[in-house]
Amino acid sequence: MKKEVKNTLIIVGSIILLFTILFLIGSFSKDKNLNENNTGNTEDNLLPPEINPGVQNAVLYEEKYTFYEFADPKENAFTIQIPKEWTVSEDSGLIRPYIDAGVKLKVMSNKNQQFIYLSPYAIYVTPNDLLTFSGFTEGSYYNSMLVKKYTEADDFLREIVQQLSIETEIIEVIERPDLINKNVTPLITAQSAAEITYTSNRGKNLTINKLIAYNYLVDSSGMGIWAASVFGYSSSESLFNETEYLVLKSAETFKVDSAWAIREAQEVNKRLGIISSTQNSISETISSSFEYKSESQERMTNEWSKAILGVEEVYNSETGDTRFVDSGAEYYWQDNQGRIWGTNTDENPSPQEDMTKLEIKRG
Repeated sequence: MKKEVKNTLIIVGSIILLFTILFLIGSFSKDKNLNENNTGNTEDNLLPPEINPGVQNAVLYEEKYTFYEFADPKENAFTIQIPKEWTVSEDSGLIRPYIDAGVKLKVMSNKNQQFIYLSPYAIYVTPNDLLTFSGFTEGSYYNSMLVKKYTEADDFLREIVQQLSIETEIIEVIERPDLINKNVTPLITAQSAAEITYTSNRGKNLTINKLIAYNYLVDSSGMGIWAASVFGYSSSESLFNETEYLVLKSAETFKVDSAWAIREAQEVNKRLGIISSTQNSISETISSSFEYKSESQERMTNEWSKAILGVEEVYNSETGDTRFVDSGAEYYWQDNQGRIWGTNTDENPSPQEDMTKLEIKRG
């Protein structure tokens, strides 16, 4: 039985590696006149003329949100952009809960905004006659895995919330069929995905929490093993719109190191006893961006962020460099020092300097 479990774990591990990459990012107003937006503080935003001679009819825009890069400290397997002043926990990075690779990420701000990504969150073994005969009944542990029937993602999320030691109220539970992988190995016999929104800390410090789970079952040699991956974020009610925006922007930046992906794929192939078609095809599959997105991300267009958060997402079309600034201008420009200026006209506000016009993200 141990051999069957090991073989099944190898398969589950390789699938976790792939689904870790495919889970996150894919599952997410009115314009203000420049003068109206800056009434009463235009002079404060403009730098003194002696410092910026020649910059005319432009307002200096400070970056509202900035990010820094976090790299996996264990194997340099992945990178992700984290909001400035948010802290990544010391135990975050690549994990190897059994045989192959997974991801553990816990991030928190000094305002108690946080998000987590655990893939896998847990791995379970389904009960069967052989386990029962050997004394491993449901609720016991076999090889560090809880013996538990496969649970659909919506019920799994309800269980997580109900087991919390704090008072909670479930607001909504929705199924997420868009997160179901349609091209899976025949060994995967069941999949489910769901999203739950609930509140905690009722009263003045009401906290809004959102969790998304993806569960799948692998059946091999009569042994059923299933895994759950969880992505979630939370904050006070007053900061939730900002938190959701920053977390989903961060999730979009998750990247797997291609060299690591190829090496890992080769090791997986050795353990599974298979030969891949090409290294490139493996790398492309494993290195593709997370396809997780919150249902909320569907509405998080630039117009939404501008209306709700007062944020404009602007970028350099040549380099792809993206900045997040206060909204209010019709056009944005970046000078040679990296500062961003806003204008109401499509004219370089500093003709003697080769300013770069930034594009505004639409939709």
